Amino acid sequence: MRRADAPFNGKQFILNKNTGEIHDLDRESPLCCIDQIDPENIFACDTYAEAVLFSSVIGIQRNGCAHCMPERNRG
Repeated sequence: MRRADAPFNGKQFILNKNTGEIHDLDRESPLCCIDQIDPENIFACDTYAEAVLFSSVIGIQRNGCAHCMPERNRG
């Protein structure tokens, strides 16, 4: 579910800058544990491609969440 408050700002995707995990908030599951991510580690964006690009720019390995993006999860 999209969240209007900061740092989510109504965006569909978030990248956990600490773990490299990308979440789709339109498909969020309680197993994603979004509320446990430190807000300082959240990069919110409109597209999956944006999250991938940002992870490359900051030099972290990225992976789709096993719960909300299983088709992008690399195990």
